[in-house]
Amino acid sequence: MAVHKEGEMAGEICFIIFILFAGYFLWAGRFWKGEARVEAEEWVEGKSWHHIFAFGVLFFLSAGREHFGIRLKGERLEMMKKLYVGKGEKDIFFTHYIKNGSVLSAVVLLCLFSVSIGGLAVQEGQLLEGYFLKREDVLGQEKTVALSASMDGEEKEVSVEVSHIQYNAEELSAKFQEAKDYVKHSYLGENSSPEQVIEPLYLAGRIPGSAVEVEWQLGADGIVREDGSLSNEELDKSCQTEITAVFTYGEETETMVLQMTVLPKKKTEKEKGWEQWEKCLEKAQEESSSQEYLKLPAQVDGKEINYKEKQINAANIILGLSFFGIAAVCLLQEEKLRREIAEREKEMRADYPEFAEYFVLLIGAGMSIKGAWERIVRDYQETKRTERKHYVYEEMMVSVYEMENGMGEARAYELFGKRTGLLQYMKFCTMIVQNLRKGSEDLLVLLEYEVEDAFRERKESAKALGEEAGTKLLMPMMLMLVIVFAMILYSAFYNM
Repeated sequence: MAVHKEGEMAGEICFIIFILFAGYFLWAGRFWKGEARVEAEEWVEGKSWHHIFAFGVLFFLSAGREHFGIRLKGERLEMMKKLYVGKGEKDIFFTHYIKNGSVLSAVVLLCLFSVSIGGLAVQEGQLLEGYFLKREDVLGQEKTVALSASMDGEEKEVSVEVSHIQYNAEELSAKFQEAKDYVKHSYLGENSSPEQVIEPLYLAGRIPGSAVEVEWQLGADGIVREDGSLSNEELDKSCQTEITAVFTYGEETETMVLQMTVLPKKKTEKEKGWEQWEKCLEKAQEESSSQEYLKLPAQVDGKEINYKEKQINAANIILGLSFFGIAAVCLLQEEKLRREIAEREKEMRADYPEFAEYFVLLIGAGMSIKGAWERIVRDYQETKRTERKHYVYEEMMVSVYEMENGMGEARAYELFGKRTGLLQYMKFCTMIVQNLRKGSEDLLVLLEYEVEDAFRERKESAKALGEEAGTKLLMPMMLMLVIVFAMILYSAFYNM
């Protein structure tokens, strides 16, 4: 018979899910082979930890596109194109969601081992209307309230002990009788009468709905134990005994004596078997006391005994916050996308003056619009390996590739302005396109004015950022001022 504690269902389920997840990602990493794997590795940015989960996520994404027709469309696609410059819908879909799906998969695996406990304790005020302290009810406890009292301008820290509501004499007499009636009807437990007691007694320590407490004085024979169980295993015949219930409320007490007849315990076959096992174990202890190992009984009365060591199951996991964490990761990934788009726009606004000035410089040097455009792209490609990526020049590269593939020059500039999504670039491209279509000798003058406006706008933006930084520093400065005042006041009162 195996004696062990079964593991919690939640822990087992979490462990199984973890093994299935890990096995799935290991299998998915070997599933993609040949050209499909080469194409898949292009969608995983760099050699990051995303590779651990990338192919498992890719399997789901591929199934979603193939069987459910999941695609990036509309505003979502246009927004994503701003971050993944020059890539088509398919490349954007897999590149972006492989990265997000890898993060989400990692969080799911971590959540399978997460245990979280949180609590906030809120203490309510005790003093009501300035003079009243509420007592606990008759079942409550005595409490101590710390107060600050003032008299004639002098303050003093005081502690007031507030007792719970007390029974009056009439109520106490009724409560003692109620307690006796309750004990008289409940102390036998599952026994039918005090003349035939064989099951454990119910020795109540408190009366429900009453502040009266009960203490028990047991017989010297030890037949009745403190918890109400009976020591009648070794009895050969019935035995008379008595117990006394002592009812207490404050300093008032009353007693009630209860007599009963305890019968020998009727043992089941299993109980007899375990008693025999205990005797075999005691014998084995004595016989092997000088040996290195203790051999446990293998059989009792012809029945085989099996043993299993009890172990603490560390896989009992609370999953409440796990689902919250997974949802939070999804929201954070979406927020990260929006933040990256905002950073992109901020960067493109900051790059606009240099972009426009360099373009005007090249036009003024006699280069054509297309030549100036291609020259800027070439210069960026030469420095791209050592400098960080600039979205404006990445978009210009896309325009160069479009013109090389046969797209008209004016159309390529229009799409460039549309992809940036910023008014400055749209206005700049509009001037270029109008010059290409209608011709204008004032293009260079107009672009120079545009450069002056761009630098003026950047100066105003830098000024606004400086004012914003000053506003953010206002709160720390106020806190420092409060701390200085507190130190001065403390020193002043301490020396009084």
